[in-house]
Amino acid sequence: MTSSEVEEATLQDLPRTIVITPLAFIASLVYGALAGYIFCFSGAFGSLGRHWWYDIALITITITASLSLAYVSMLVLAYTRRRNVHHGDPSAFTWHFLIPCRDEESVVAGTVSAARTSFPQAHVWVIDDASEDTTALIVRDLMDVDERIHLISRVPPEARTGKGKALNAAYRTVSEWIGQDPADRERAIVGVLDADGFLSENALEVLSGPAGFGDEALGAAQLEVWMKNRNDRKPRPGRGGFINTLGRYLVRMQDIEFRTSNSAMQQLRVATGTVGMGGNGQFTRLSVLDRLTAAHGSPWGNKLSEDYELGLNILSSGFRNGYFPQAHVSQEALPFFRRLLTQRTRWAQGIMECASNLPALRRSRTLTFPGFLEIHYFMSQPLLMMLNLVLIPTVTAVAVSENRFGFLDDAATWVMFLAGLVFVVLPYALWGPLYRRWGPEPISIVSAVLFGLGYLVYVYFTYFYYPRAVARMLTGRNSWAKTKRNADGVLSASTFTPASLQPVPLLDQNSLAELAEELEGRDEYAAEIVSRFALIWPRRLANLQQAVAAEGPIEIGDAIASIRVSATMIGAKRLQVAAEDFTTMVETEDLEAARSALHRLSRVGDDTVAEVRATFLDLPTRGRH
Repeated sequence: MTSSEVEEATLQDLPRTIVITPLAFIASLVYGALAGYIFCFSGAFGSLGRHWWYDIALITITITASLSLAYVSMLVLAYTRRRNVHHGDPSAFTWHFLIPCRDEESVVAGTVSAARTSFPQAHVWVIDDASEDTTALIVRDLMDVDERIHLISRVPPEARTGKGKALNAAYRTVSEWIGQDPADRERAIVGVLDADGFLSENALEVLSGPAGFGDEALGAAQLEVWMKNRNDRKPRPGRGGFINTLGRYLVRMQDIEFRTSNSAMQQLRVATGTVGMGGNGQFTRLSVLDRLTAAHGSPWGNKLSEDYELGLNILSSGFRNGYFPQAHVSQEALPFFRRLLTQRTRWAQGIMECASNLPALRRSRTLTFPGFLEIHYFMSQPLLMMLNLVLIPTVTAVAVSENRFGFLDDAATWVMFLAGLVFVVLPYALWGPLYRRWGPEPISIVSAVLFGLGYLVYVYFTYFYYPRAVARMLTGRNSWAKTKRNADGVLSASTFTPASLQPVPLLDQNSLAELAEELEGRDEYAAEIVSRFALIWPRRLANLQQAVAAEGPIEIGDAIASIRVSATMIGAKRLQVAAEDFTTMVETEDLEAARSALHRLSRVGDDTVAEVRATFLDLPTRGRH
């Protein structure tokens, strides 16, 4: 592409921004008039002029309600105007994925395996933040078979002092590894993945495009976030039907949240120039991280939302942040209310802490007027929610005490009913149908409506974690509490090798010799094949686990077939037989048996990899069981 073609493609990829401010203004006026009538002049909540404090409460509710509806309208507009983007050439850049880990033995192998097998040009840097489990051992095993996997080990007292500090340590290591050649540093892109983060296959092509890092003004980019376990039928194994129903509800709501309202917010921010960075699926130019280091001493700060703080600092330095819903990163949703509450409390507190970055952003004069309004409205959300938490119950209680709500033949009742639909139900329930239409997620219309109503309830969980976040700030608590993984603490029902499989050898010693002969006698080719097998095994297992959890017969069949074929290719006899037995369970629709057999299959696969390491790669085996 010529420079003019790149510029034209970039402009085509970006949404138009000129209509945001006038539309927001008009919507605020319309909703303000409606809210003013309902809350101040209809009589449903009494009349103005009786008590000064009551007048202030009604006027405040009117203003906040009108602004909220105008904001939601802008979100819907941005969400439904999603545009395709031109893909680029990932080889124009060098890619470095940072994966911060603290006790991530249950997920890290699959994540590293997926990153390296999907993106062979990328380097993966695992930051072990003084883990007390086998995280480091797992990563070292993978390093033995792939030179682009690196381990950064942090030890006390520097370790376990916050995600931002762990990322800064990784930045210094990667920076030294790349060297000081300006051209190399300009080409380097640093991504951050959670320990459970899987990138979509098109991620680097999207990020390399003319609207992505092909545009020199782009300093950082954020991908859309999906929940990888959204179709899990038993997200809390070993618990009853009600608990699993609640778990499925929480998981699905998190997927709707990130793929609709949160994504819409980011797409609106593309138009206003205020895109925020998330902790998973963020990518930044190394040269921009260098500039932040020069300005602040290190790229990442130590706020609880170090990711959002990074985005604000990048905007202050004059670069643009991009958001790309055309690619995504998948992560685990939490089916536990308490863990979700802990996670969101941390996020809410971190966002509020970032208010201290706004003066510097204003002084930088990089914000447009729409951007100024959007980012300050977003940062004021905790205050507005706390006001509503106090004011709405207060005015409702006063109205009830004055007997202003009659039965259905009372006009005030109908006013309240309509007000509830417009201001309480519609702004949140609409995301269910939008999730189906624009997500797009293959669900029925009825399910979309029910999901929307469920999302309404889910959104009001906000009123639990914002007060907790405020309380933590007021009491000076800012410790970083890691959220447990879903698999943490889940004991496998059986991790032994069944007696029926024990006589079957792990490897057929002749198979690799025959394979080497077929490859013109080149032993190094055979070694490359078994190394590839060892590298991709965690990803194959993760794919099978996800498919079984979702109870999708086609997906399960594809995943187990991949394991069976690869085992046959290298002569992994025991794994081949175990995969064939597993296939029989699936074909007879005995999914409960298949769930139980996953642990045994995992053990056979791990033992096979250990035998491959010792026999064909001359590498030590490290006990992790």
